[in-house]
Amino acid sequence: MVRLILILAISIILSACVPSIGGGGGVSSSDEYMKGRIVKGFPGLPAYPKAEVIESYGNEGSYGASFMSSDDLAKVVKFYNDSIPQIGWEMQAKKQSETNFSFDVKNAQYQGSVIVNTAADGKKTAITIFASPR
Repeated sequence: MVRLILILAISIILSACVPSIGGGGGVSSSDEYMKGRIVKGFPGLPAYPKAEVIESYGNEGSYGASFMSSDDLAKVVKFYNDSIPQIGWEMQAKKQSETNFSFDVKNAQYQGSVIVNTAADGKKTAITIFASPR
């Protein structure tokens, strides 16, 4: 019993350590597009540390964003594989190819995908996230 309580406590503490994309505030009611920033209301999915925000959008409760990281593909995939469940999202990971992985995600409010692949330059890792109401 003590072990179960300890595991639950550690899980709760670790979930607070995962950076989140969520832009806070209310849901965007009209088209919103931003370069280099996350739009207001973006669902709280994990944000890869130090990834550059390329662009994001929100439209009637649906959201999308693209990011770029200089870290290698395996490190980024491991981050999402570990962090998505930590913050309460269900996920199903799929290896599409050697350079492309996807995570189908859902929680009580949203469903969507996190796609991680090698960028066109062959050096960086591209991250694409989208979510829409369930």
